[in-house]
Amino acid sequence: MASRKKLKKTIHFVSSELITDVYFRCLLNKKIDETAVETIVLKIVGTTREFCLRANKPAGNGNSTLVKAYYRSLYTSWNQKLAEIIKDIESI
Repeated sequence: MASRKKLKKTIHFVSSELITDVYFRCLLNKKIDETAVETIVLKIVGTTREFCLRANKPAGNGNSTLVKAYYRSLYTSWNQKLAEIIKDIESI
């Protein structure tokens, strides 16, 4: 990502799309367990908060290679967490 601002906007956008997908599935299927939906939405919100906070404080402020490595690892861990959330959404 080019900047922290763009990264955080991307994180928020993807999270809002996932929450929209969850609620859309609720509208289409009346037999969905509401507690499971609430749990997934809270997981999405918590993940968003966690990764936005992590994006604000990179490790190795003076060294650009350490900062790049930090954001690469942040991005890969964010993708892994999104994959888990998407599996949860599909299981509803």
